Amino acid sequence: MAIYAKQLRDALAAAFDPAALAAAWIALHPKGTGSVSRPALAQFLSRAREAITAALKRVLDRLWPEAWVLGERSAEALTAGLETPDWGTWTPGDYEAAQEIAGPGLRQLLAEAGIRIKSIADSRLEELSAVLEQTLASDEVTREMDQPKPVTLSVQSLADQLRDVLDNPSRAELVAQTEIARAQSSAALREYAESAVERAEWSTAEDDKVCPEICEPNQAAGPVPIHTAFPSGVLMPPGHPRCRCALIPAALPALAGVS
Repeated sequence: MAIYAKQLRDALAAAFDPAALAAAWIALHPKGTGSVSRPALAQFLSRAREAITAALKRVLDRLWPEAWVLGERSAEALTAGLETPDWGTWTPGDYEAAQEIAGPGLRQLLAEAGIRIKSIADSRLEELSAVLEQTLASDEVTREMDQPKPVTLSVQSLADQLRDVLDNPSRAELVAQTEIARAQSSAALREYAESAVERAEWSTAEDDKVCPEICEPNQAAGPVPIHTAFPSGVLMPPGHPRCRCALIPAALPALAGVS
């Protein structure tokens, strides 16, 4: 997970030049005052959206196959009653090999990739938009020789704020952890169905960090039929961002959720 979190962080940080975006924005609003409509702001950020989307896709197209194989092989081991999965010739980090052995289930997951990437990109765009909108209400006054000057905005200051949105280790970790869990659970669910497993359970990490609103009730519900939603309304982990839970076959001993 840490490897892909770093890749996501690096990719987003390099998606575009925050200083160029800051300079362009300040050129449109040199006094830091005024207003802008949401459509106009969205149009201004359209190229940033394209760059963020492309950056996310490059990394997630590698993350999903590996996470899929992890989930698939772990589910195979559980249904066979094995203590450890058989990774075969695949080793973590070889996403091209993962793509080769993942099978048709991965293709279905990747077919929905655009929706996931759009959701993540939208979140980053909302944060960038908030930073830009704040500059419109800026009341900063730059003084020189104790004389007030017209309201100005610093390109460097604004660029730093925009860069903080993109180069955010916590956000990158959240995305990596959540998307790995999503791919693993999708693979496990498919493997259980193909192995004639009829019921599955929601398994938490059994610690004080378990989500009390979603994950605890899902685990307490016990086994449910395959492809049936749990009490929270979700079909499988992740139940929320940073969810550490796992989907396990109901007939086997409970397995602690994975981080």
